[in-house]
Amino acid sequence: MFNKILLISAFFGLHLVLSSQLSSAQVQDPMDPFTAEEYSMVASVVKSSHNVSDSVRYPLVTLNEPPKSDVLHWKPGEPIDRQAFAILKDGPRAFEAIIDITGRKIASWKEIQGVQPGILAEEWKAAQDAVLSDAHWQAAARKRGLTDFSNVVCIPLTVGNYGVAEEKGHRLVRVPCFDSEGVKNYWGRPIEGLIALVDLGNYKVIKLIDAGIVPVPKAPVDFDEKSVGPLRESPEPIEISQPQGHSFKIDGHTVSWQNWNFHFRIDPRVGPVISRVQYRDKSKVRSILYEGSASELFVPYMDPNVGWYFRTYMDAGEYGIGKFAAPLEPGLDCPANAEYFDTVFADDKGVPYTQKRAACLFERYAGDMAWRHYEGVNGQNESRKRTDLVLRLVSALGNYDYIFDWVFSQNGTIRVALGSSGIEQVKGVSSRTVTDDKDGRDTAYGRMVAEHTVAVNHDHFFSFRLDLDVDGPQNSFEYDSLKTVLLGKESLRKSIWVSDAKIAATEQEAKLQINLQKPKIWRVINPNVKGPLGYPVSFELKYGANAVSLLSPDDFPQMRAGFTDYHLWVTLYRPNERYAGGTFPNQSQGGDGLPKWTRASRPIKDTDIVLWYTLGFHHMVRTEDWPVLPTVWEGFELRPFDFFDRNPALDLPKGP
Repeated sequence: MFNKILLISAFFGLHLVLSSQLSSAQVQDPMDPFTAEEYSMVASVVKSSHNVSDSVRYPLVTLNEPPKSDVLHWKPGEPIDRQAFAILKDGPRAFEAIIDITGRKIASWKEIQGVQPGILAEEWKAAQDAVLSDAHWQAAARKRGLTDFSNVVCIPLTVGNYGVAEEKGHRLVRVPCFDSEGVKNYWGRPIEGLIALVDLGNYKVIKLIDAGIVPVPKAPVDFDEKSVGPLRESPEPIEISQPQGHSFKIDGHTVSWQNWNFHFRIDPRVGPVISRVQYRDKSKVRSILYEGSASELFVPYMDPNVGWYFRTYMDAGEYGIGKFAAPLEPGLDCPANAEYFDTVFADDKGVPYTQKRAACLFERYAGDMAWRHYEGVNGQNESRKRTDLVLRLVSALGNYDYIFDWVFSQNGTIRVALGSSGIEQVKGVSSRTVTDDKDGRDTAYGRMVAEHTVAVNHDHFFSFRLDLDVDGPQNSFEYDSLKTVLLGKESLRKSIWVSDAKIAATEQEAKLQINLQKPKIWRVINPNVKGPLGYPVSFELKYGANAVSLLSPDDFPQMRAGFTDYHLWVTLYRPNERYAGGTFPNQSQGGDGLPKWTRASRPIKDTDIVLWYTLGFHHMVRTEDWPVLPTVWEGFELRPFDFFDRNPALDLPKGP
């Protein structure tokens, strides 16, 4: 049983420590994360309010940010008012509350009907126990030759919403199980075709789906050093050292480095939150990004069979990117010169705990040039090396490990790099290899990665919330359409392209897709601030490779993840609009978040606006992705566009 508790703690990212070991850090900034004392105060105020029972649980406790204007005008040393936004679960009832920590009172309290908060760690454990102790499940397992249930790992999964009448109003999980006997990577040992539907209201198996016996795969699945066998010879060491120490400065949660200044915190739901990003341009400090973070993560699998159709996860809202932060391994997850940061969250009961080494910060030089030019006419050869500053968090959301990097470059660009690694979700099949799959049924929705093992096709979609304040909050969104112009007979050229700039007037106009045949450049401009040549200053959202959802618009998962309808959304700034898929995506009917907010098509010209960028990729799994996925990187950039009067990295030194 103790091993199972450890497994559950690891699955939920709960790296618990004794309360006496909790950080006693003081709040220095209005955007700072909560201290252990503040989390304890939240629970104390809730309990003393007499609005809930002793069994109240806390699916989410996060900072209720002060008004933006207050934060922008705040000066160090001034008083800081602190509030928490909490989602509370009291039996079948759900509440939203704002707790005034400074005043030690409830500021607002609202019961929310017909919603399901994210999954709790105690529910995960209880659902697992319910399945393993169910007589019908045990009988079905024995038919498959399983008799020692101590080696069975059950993983309760969120169920989505498919309009099934008998499921309405119930808090549910569907639970597949795995045989971990003799292996560490239990994901590679699915007990296929056996799914338990568990009601979390009473922790009972209310339905057992047995689609027939399929052999549990037996091919090698572990990837530790002992399992892999002889390792290759190491390359000659590449040392990363800063004998004089790092060159960034940290004051609480504020970082300054190479003209950059920003604040960060780790949020339990969305992970790293970067705020008040500024750049020192000569003697002037200029604002760029008020706040940026992930917002939601949608991972739908493409198998319609009974054991798979429901696997359409909304990981941020159903589980929590920050809550699942993995403890970073020094020298492996981050280089030797990295600085590490613990963070504090609240558990199901509102009790604070410490997440060890949840993030790291480091300077990186990989032999790249910031800029260079060789002039053949006069022999001039000028080159400068590029150094970046990286803030990193790894979120181990079940089988996948997602790497969130916020990268600050010396040329004024912010890059967001998203890495995906971990283990594919696989199904057991009767066919040993593709050759045996004569009718194609076993591999209809995925590809074989090992004997009797099919990795199911799936997507990854990430929504990022980007509250740009380009030289202040009064901004507009401009998109430059690149259009072909056919030239007349007087020209030796037949065609060229030109840019056609347009400022979006409303939220509906700013919903855009990436189209390589009709490319557009997306920019947030400040129409009230002109550069030296008369252009409005701006920052470009430069997208990379991306994907569109291939699900039909009326499919239940697509309606629930409506933010994937467009690559770009632009909204009027509203402090309570934070989650692209809505506040309660677990078992939601869909339509919440961005589709709902933009329905009114609010004006977004010359005002405070927020960009929402959807990054996505389709994943058809290769054998090379098994048993652990080589890290795949995607990303985008926020880069200056007529913001500076010249290349801001011209002054980089030639020295170290």
